[in-house]
Amino acid sequence: MKKAIDLCLWMLFPFWGQAQLLDKANPSMFETVIGNRNHYVLPLDKSSVIGSYPLGINEQKTVHVLFPSEIKEVDVGNQFVVVQVTEAFNNVLRIKANSNTAFKETNITVICKDGSLYSFLANYRENPEVINLSIGHNRSSDERISKELGINFTQHRVLNENDESFTEIQDLAQRALDKSGFINNVGVYAMKVTALLTGIYTKGDNLYYRIEIRNRSEIEYRIDFAKVFISDVSELRRVAVQEEEIPVKYRLPTDNMIPASSEKTFVFVVPVKALSASKQVDFELFEEKGARHLRFTIDSKIIQKAKQL
Repeated sequence: MKKAIDLCLWMLFPFWGQAQLLDKANPSMFETVIGNRNHYVLPLDKSSVIGSYPLGINEQKTVHVLFPSEIKEVDVGNQFVVVQVTEAFNNVLRIKANSNTAFKETNITVICKDGSLYSFLANYRENPEVINLSIGHNRSSDERISKELGINFTQHRVLNENDESFTEIQDLAQRALDKSGFINNVGVYAMKVTALLTGIYTKGDNLYYRIEIRNRSEIEYRIDFAKVFISDVSELRRVAVQEEEIPVKYRLPTDNMIPASSEKTFVFVVPVKALSASKQVDFELFEEKGARHLRFTIDSKIIQKAKQL
């Protein structure tokens, strides 16, 4: 019977057949809507879904979540949860249960200044397992698990009105990739792998870092993820302090593998941040399932040499 219904829907509504090929995130809801003859509804593909972090809370302990950027907006699903952004540090969120009476699971959504969006599912726990959390350090696991689940990871951002479209960012990254390098002697060498900054380009609100990776080892090198930090530098001791992580919006090419005894050039897209002479940028590459992490410093004077795309 179901096959006959599907065949009829396929003939009457051509998109039905294409929808069946998708890995739908909400199959039961989709089937219900179609069954109610509302045929102008599109299915949600799993790749559009942003995952949520489980969070245990109670009324006796306060959970603190540290975000990599300033918190701009917080939304709570019901009255059983109390949240507060700390006054001294506006990237720390305090979370607590209002009461254990009739507590129901709810969601907490946080949007940060850099456009990143975070989702939590809060449940009552007599003894919360985690009370202090730095969510920015969970990115490596986030990307790996998201890939396994077939859900979204790379676009956990709410684009601002002045941001370039994702397509435009891709095109500009390709343009930066096609250019010849003009920066020398900025990079790092470790365990037969070299990361060299060869160019910095700018357009709109983004910087495009052109980085060449040379793998002279006998083992392939796979990029897990990249991190970019802005640091204050002590003039007396030249020691970096107060690191602020800046999210990497996009990487081109998306293929992360550099074969043994070969080299490949990448472009990393990062939001523009105003830099003074007392600031420096630290760029760090993490190896997937390995320990050959590469970190090097980019002086503010080098950043100022960025060329327009």
